[in-house]
Amino acid sequence: MKLQILAVLLFSVSVAQAQDTSISTAQTKTNPPFTLAKSGDWSTEATLLLQTGNSAIRVGVQEIKFRRFIQDQFVLRTRLMAMQSKEVTIINQGLGSGLMERSITEFTGLIAPGFEKHQGINGKHTHRLSPYWGMELPIGKRNYEYNLTNSKDGQNFYNGGTFNNKVTKAYSLGLNLLYGIDFYIAKGIFIGTEIGYGFMREKYGFSNITTFDGTSTDTRSIPMGSNSQLNLYFNSGIRLGIVF
Repeated sequence: MKLQILAVLLFSVSVAQAQDTSISTAQTKTNPPFTLAKSGDWSTEATLLLQTGNSAIRVGVQEIKFRRFIQDQFVLRTRLMAMQSKEVTIINQGLGSGLMERSITEFTGLIAPGFEKHQGINGKHTHRLSPYWGMELPIGKRNYEYNLTNSKDGQNFYNGGTFNNKVTKAYSLGLNLLYGIDFYIAKGIFIGTEIGYGFMREKYGFSNITTFDGTSTDTRSIPMGSNSQLNLYFNSGIRLGIVF
């Protein structure tokens, strides 16, 4: 449904842009672009995710993007995303067997430099729109660590044992073609959406496992493999940005 809505929006913009090409230069001068960013401007934006479900509405920031307008229609951009979490759980084995403490720490980071070519629409009724196409090079890194006390296999209780699994050298590298739309709702303030299609290669790194059974330590490293694929992505959040 989201892709269908975006397709209709993109088609509408394309039709509007085709109609605006018939406007003369004199008319364009009398109807200048509505606060569209221009050469020398910077902009920053965040992608907001709205979550409803059974709980109250929550707003979360998915990613942040920075732009530098080298020319009125040519833009350099960098997209940043970082997520970190740590979960600690006490597991009661029952029947006097004892307790196990499980901790999971995970970090995912991504930086995606690229460029955009804007096609600001200067018509009388569409001068708030700035559709664009572009490319980006996403580079990502992932760290993961799983630790369990009183266990030597990562699942079952073993008094005095420890289990640790640390994933290293996991990364991703890709190339995306993208298309998006900025809609200026006020001077220097815009909302937008973006869709992309590209290639992504992911290397899952090495699983470095260390176990202790109370007397001796065992260490081993297992390669996790890799994967390459073509992806279609749609930014399901709302891009909210400012120009300065």
